[in-house]
Amino acid sequence: MPQRTYEVETTRSVKGYRLVPSLDPNMSAVEISLKRGGFTYYMPADMRVIRDRKKTNVWTKRRFALLLGYVFVDDTEKAINWRKLEEETPGIERVVRCAGKPMPIFESEMEVLREREAYLAEKADYVLALYQERAALKGQTRRMTSSKFPIGSKVVITKGLAQDKTGEVTGLDREGRLKLLVQKLEMSVPFDSVELDYSEAAE
Repeated sequence: MPQRTYEVETTRSVKGYRLVPSLDPNMSAVEISLKRGGFTYYMPADMRVIRDRKKTNVWTKRRFALLLGYVFVDDTEKAINWRKLEEETPGIERVVRCAGKPMPIFESEMEVLREREAYLAEKADYVLALYQERAALKGQTRRMTSSKFPIGSKVVITKGLAQDKTGEVTGLDREGRLKLLVQKLEMSVPFDSVELDYSEAAE
């Protein structure tokens, strides 16, 4: 989980400084502990697209642990004090051992994790772009929709059950969708599923 960190800012007050709390979503508590302890580590990450709690039309990428509860520590130089790692590093419960010795992981297995990590990051970028595109489409205001499709204008429905039917715009509903009168039946459709009917003008 992300850990709250504190930065010191100088001020003109009597004290001369103040502590500013901040939350780095790209650094977990255990990563900060390992970094402070001077260890070289690797924590595989899963990137997910999360909706903002307050602004429902805003989506962001968030970093989560790919292997929950595990982090890899580099010991290529065989110089790590494993007792210090276990006892003096906050967030570390114990080292995974095999026959009493820290269990080594092959580089080929690390490559599999890195490939998975890259795939998940690419997938998150695609999903984020898709959601942002949908949010931009929803961002069309009622004014823009009503100016493009004024009341009384003839339109042709291009999508849905009433596809290819002609209707007359009677206004907008609560969600900003067009209300149409189609063969004496009134229905609501999204503004992107209709286009103006120019056949009468051509006549």
